[in-house]
Amino acid sequence: MSYDLEQITSRQLEGIVHILNQCTDSFLYIFDLSHDTFFISPYAKKLFNIPDEKIENAMQEIMKLVYLDDQASLRAELDLVKSGRKSDYNLDCRWLNKNGKPLWVRSVGKLLPNGDDENKILLGQISLISNEDKTDLLTGLATESQMRIDFGSVWTKKQNVSGFILKVDIDNLGSINEQYGVMTGDVIVSKVGDCCRKVCSGIAKAYKLSSDEFVCMNLSGKSAITAQKMYENLRREISEAESGLGYDIIFTVSGGMVAFMNDSSQLDTLMKKVNYTLSNAKGNGRNNLATYNAVDYTRYLRDIDFKEKIREAIRNDFSGFELYYQPVVNAKNLYLDADKTVLNVIGCEALIRWTCPGYGLLNPDEFIPILERTGMIVSVGRWILRTAFTQCAEWNRVQKDLRVSVNLSYIQVKKSDIIRDVETALLISEVNPKNVTLELTESGYIDDGEGLRALTESFANLGVNVDIDDFGTGYSNLRYLQYLRANTLKLDYTFVQKATGGNEGDRKIIKHITQMAHELNMEVCMEGIEEKSDIEKLIEYGPDKFQGFYFGRPCNNVDFREHHLRLDVNKDIYKKSR
Repeated sequence: MSYDLEQITSRQLEGIVHILNQCTDSFLYIFDLSHDTFFISPYAKKLFNIPDEKIENAMQEIMKLVYLDDQASLRAELDLVKSGRKSDYNLDCRWLNKNGKPLWVRSVGKLLPNGDDENKILLGQISLISNEDKTDLLTGLATESQMRIDFGSVWTKKQNVSGFILKVDIDNLGSINEQYGVMTGDVIVSKVGDCCRKVCSGIAKAYKLSSDEFVCMNLSGKSAITAQKMYENLRREISEAESGLGYDIIFTVSGGMVAFMNDSSQLDTLMKKVNYTLSNAKGNGRNNLATYNAVDYTRYLRDIDFKEKIREAIRNDFSGFELYYQPVVNAKNLYLDADKTVLNVIGCEALIRWTCPGYGLLNPDEFIPILERTGMIVSVGRWILRTAFTQCAEWNRVQKDLRVSVNLSYIQVKKSDIIRDVETALLISEVNPKNVTLELTESGYIDDGEGLRALTESFANLGVNVDIDDFGTGYSNLRYLQYLRANTLKLDYTFVQKATGGNEGDRKIIKHITQMAHELNMEVCMEGIEEKSDIEKLIEYGPDKFQGFYFGRPCNNVDFREHHLRLDVNKDIYKKSR
């Protein structure tokens, strides 16, 4: 939700906050950063020397309330918000009560998203926190609140930090709690806390975060090598702790680490990097340490950005998505004229492209994995089916026998009612089913040959063609091919390239696969044809179709129509001229 300050004024906000302040023990506030005014619950005056509910010259007056050692941290945090580098405010610091005694308070806030740099208003709350909040009761370690204070005090002195942050997480603590009970889980947490304290001695400071997470932080310039040795020492300490428990319970810890030198980043930024590396450690089998890699993290952030942009594109009627088409030619009759200038294009493969704001035109390898991981492949897959089928119907008015093929993602098939989606696309496009082809990658169904057989049977019952794509990659189940209602085997690009490159073994395999497919009444399409010599080497095996850059690169529908579509009225003319 966005706010229009012309409609929601500061006075109206103050009225709302005044009412809400009567419903909470915390002190709600409005900080107009642009005009340096501060509006806070009147109840705060009972504890602190606040001149009035609304304060002018706010920064100057607030600094009078803040404990001297914490003033720099507060000023730095507010400067980040005012400069637009952060949209939220989060700081634990000490305020002086009326007797001059420092009290810990937690102040959180968020900028109103009004998009107006001249009216930056921070809305939030201030609450009292006890000294116990600074220490974890189970482990005796400092908590995240103290970690933020420690980091802030170092950062504000030089505006940068050097050292490392090592975050460790107890693997499968939830399962241990379920199997052995929460009390046993607490014993393990306490043991890990002791181990962290021991390995940090003289090097770093240990902190307890959530129920199963710990941080070892050094801000005195220690290197990544030191952090790695610390993690190895931690694993040894944990092994000894397991021994002390009689090995009745085996537990491990995963670690993520980021090292930095004269880094001006805030703690939240560094913690995001640490959390990313810790996630990688758990994804790589747990009980190991992952170190921060800037290239991988940049790619990770880009993927997150892609996700949001894809969602926005889908909401905007698939804005930026486009289908390109690569021609497929008749291998048994490559040309329609005697001069061999008119290719006998009998179909094309629809290939998705996406023009992403800020990144330009992207190939499928850059965003299809994201679509599959997020499940958005279902929505985009439906759009592809309807767009390609509609395009085929349009082109069939010119070339009646042209076929358009569409790749179906294995994830798309598993997460959607794919039969219904195909039926709907056929109905909407009014395309002749015999002119559309669905391509399935056989490697996705290695352990589900029966599922693939049932799927091809269902598609065949709809009247559409089915191709088995990328055949020859990895393990190919030759046994179930005889049971499939498939029309064509498409031999993988890399497989074909090895054969044309002189690999005699692959050439023999291609020869026998082609022969086998023909005996099963299936056609063979060889992909990856890049040079005329490729044709000369492969033609002897009797393929039915060719596809590759030699015949044409993927292009948009306008270019395909111009360069590859033929008028049926000219077909006989080509034949007569031969």
